[in-house]
Amino acid sequence: MPIPEVLEKIVEKIKQATGMPVKTSWISSSDLIPLITVIQNGGSSEPLASTSLQRRLYEFQVDVWAKSAKQRDEIAEKILSEFTSKSSENYLQYGWFSVRFYRILDIEEEGVYRKSMILVLKEVT
Repeated sequence: MPIPEVLEKIVEKIKQATGMPVKTSWISSSDLIPLITVIQNGGSSEPLASTSLQRRLYEFQVDVWAKSAKQRDEIAEKILSEFTSKSSENYLQYGWFSVRFYRILDIEEEGVYRKSMILVLKEVT
């Protein structure tokens, strides 16, 4: 699946899980909080030995911006649950055979509570 399609599916799943606005760029001063941002952080593609298939790895930074730590954590939990508890559904629907989050950080600055998470997806195409 091309990166724009993967990003579109991620945004769709996050909106479905949280019912919140999701932006595919960094937050700006005109944005209303709470908000979720998703930015591509990296990726790679490599051939699978003796086949015409490719193993692709996508990495996205998902940030939850909220007005309180409690709100931030509740929103983040919905996102984590949406991706990690539905692994067979993710595989059947999108071809993602591995979905995980790492480097989950809580950041508090200037009255805004943010949780930053790295989402890694793998697929074979």
